[in-house]
Amino acid sequence: MKISEIVKFQKPYAYFGNELNSIHKKHKGKIKIAFVYPDLYDIGMSSLGYKILYHMLNDMEDVVAERAFSPLEDMEKYLRDTGTPLFTLESHTPVNEFDIVAFSVQTVLDYTNILNILELSKIPLYSEKREYPLVFMGGTAAYNPEPMFKFIDFFALGEGEYELRGIIEKFKIWNKKNKKEFLNEVSKVRGIYVPSHFDVEYGKDGRIKKIIPLHNEMYVIKDVVPDINKSYSPLKPVVPFGRVAMDKANVELFRGCTRGCRFCQAGMVYRPVREKSVERLKYEMEEILKNTGYEEITLLSLSSSDYSHLDEIIDVAEEISRKYHVSISVPSLRIDKFPEKLGRMIVSQRVHTITFAIEAATERLRNVINKTINEKDIFDTVKKAVSLGFHTMKFYFMIGLPTETDEDVEAIADLAKRIYAYGQKFRTFRKPFSVHLSINPFMPQPNTVFQWEKFENLDDLYRKKKMILDKLRGRQFKVDFGFFDMNYLEVALGRGDRKLSNVIETAFRKGAKMDGWVEHFKLDLWLEAFEENGISPSFYTSEIPTDAILPWDHLLCGVSKRYLLFERNKAFQGKTTNDCRNGICNGCGITDFFVCPVLQRKN
Repeated sequence: MKISEIVKFQKPYAYFGNELNSIHKKHKGKIKIAFVYPDLYDIGMSSLGYKILYHMLNDMEDVVAERAFSPLEDMEKYLRDTGTPLFTLESHTPVNEFDIVAFSVQTVLDYTNILNILELSKIPLYSEKREYPLVFMGGTAAYNPEPMFKFIDFFALGEGEYELRGIIEKFKIWNKKNKKEFLNEVSKVRGIYVPSHFDVEYGKDGRIKKIIPLHNEMYVIKDVVPDINKSYSPLKPVVPFGRVAMDKANVELFRGCTRGCRFCQAGMVYRPVREKSVERLKYEMEEILKNTGYEEITLLSLSSSDYSHLDEIIDVAEEISRKYHVSISVPSLRIDKFPEKLGRMIVSQRVHTITFAIEAATERLRNVINKTINEKDIFDTVKKAVSLGFHTMKFYFMIGLPTETDEDVEAIADLAKRIYAYGQKFRTFRKPFSVHLSINPFMPQPNTVFQWEKFENLDDLYRKKKMILDKLRGRQFKVDFGFFDMNYLEVALGRGDRKLSNVIETAFRKGAKMDGWVEHFKLDLWLEAFEENGISPSFYTSEIPTDAILPWDHLLCGVSKRYLLFERNKAFQGKTTNDCRNGICNGCGITDFFVCPVLQRKN
C-alpha cells in the first residue's frame, strides 16, 4: 500500500514501518521471516522480548526479519474487502511471501488473533494442510501450546535467542521440499517442540491417559541464555511513531526470580536467576538513550529490589538522570525491600505514586502463597514512602486464592483502611494521601505450585468484589478489579489440551478475536464454541487431581513436578520456603538441566 492510502486509516503509524531504528533490508538471497505480534502495534511495540529478537534476527547477514501486527478494524475490513493479504511494516510485503512466520505470544487470549492473522495473510490455518511458509510460535504461552497444536508447525520453549539461531541454521540446510524433514531436523534444537512428534491418548473421564512420543525425543527442555551479560541487547531499538503502551527505553536488570510465590508462573519458568553487571547496565542505558531520544528509561525484572548491587545501580541511575535529563523507573519492587535511597531517587523525578504487590491481606494466607512479608514490612514501608513524599500508594491483591475465607477477603478492605490511617500520620505534602487497590482473581497456571487448583466460581468472585466495595468508600480509596469473565476463559485455555483446538477455531468462526480487550471480549461466543464441541470450560477451570497427566508434562521448564507437589503440600500446611539466594538450595530441579548462577556464587 502507498503511504497516501495508509493515512486514511485509524492510527496509520501502525502500518508505516519507517520509524527511527527500524531495519530495511533487501530480500534477495536471504531467509525471510515475518515476525508477528498477534495484537495491536501499540501493545507489540511495548514488548522488550519482541524488540530483542527483531534486532537480533536482522543482525544476521543472511536473514531479513520484518514486523507484522493485528490490524485495527478499519484496516482489517479493507484487507478483506479488497482481497489484500496482511503485509509487513518494513516493505509492505504480504506475510504469505515469507519463508517463516514467527509468532511471539504472551497470552492465550491472543489465540484467535493468530487464526485471524493467518486467514488475513491467506495462509492455510491447519499445519497438516500447509507446506509453506513454516509457522512457529514462541513466548510465555508456548509453555503449554497444546490448544494450538492443529495450527502451528512447531513451538519454541524458552528465551529465544539461541533457539532462533538454531532454527535458522536448520533452515539453511533444508531443501524446502518436505516439511516433515525440516521438522525432524529442527526438533533437534534445544527447546523446539514439534507437536506432530507426539500423540495423546485420552481416558473415559476425558483426561489424558498417555502422552506417546512418536520420535526419539521423550520430552522437550526449554532453552535459556546462560549469561545475559553476553546475550543480545538492542542498543538501537525501534522508536514507535505513535504512542504505545510502554513508550520508553527498557533495560533488563536480570532474568528469573527465586522468591517462590506459589501462584506465579514467571517465577518458575524464567529460572535460573541471571543478573547483568552494573557496568553492562550503564553501557546499555547510555547507548539506548543516545540512539533513541527517549526521556524515560525503565530497569526491568521480576523483582527489581532483589538486584544484588542495588545501591550501585541507583548511583548509576542518578548519574544518568542528571547527565541526560531523563527519568529512571524501577518497577516490580518488594514491600519488604524498599531502600530509602531508591525512594528518594524516584521522588526526585516528580513521581509520587509507588506500587507494591501484597497479594493477600492476612499473614496466614500470605504464608499459603509464600508471600513472605509481614505487617511490620508493610507499615514500615508505608511510613517511609509517605515521609519521602509519595502521595499515592497502589497495592496488588488477589481474591479466590487456595484456602481463602471470607475473613481473608474482608481483611483486604480492613488493611487498606489501616494503611490510609497510618499514612496520614506522616503526610508532609498538601495533596491528599490516597490508597489504590488493584484486585484480580487467582488464576491457576501451568508450571506453578498451584497448577492443580480450581479457578473460583464466577458468582463467588462477584460476591467477594461486592464485599470489598461495600467496606471501602470515600475518595481516598480507588479500587479496580480484573474482568472475571475474561480471566475464566484465560484459565480454561491456559490449562487446555489438544481438544481445545476445535473450540478455538469454532470461536474464531463465530467472530471471537481481540479477546484480551474488554470492548471486544464476548464470553457468550466462547461458551457456544465449547458447547458445540461437547466440552465444558469448567473441566479446565476445576481442580485437577494431582496424579493426573497434565497436557504440558512432556514440556519441561526446568522446575520439577516433584518440587511443585512438595511446595503444594507445604502451602496447605501454611509453611513458607526461603528464597534460595538467601539460604540453601531448595531443590527446585533447575540444576538438573542448567548451571545455577546462585549456587555458583555461593561456592
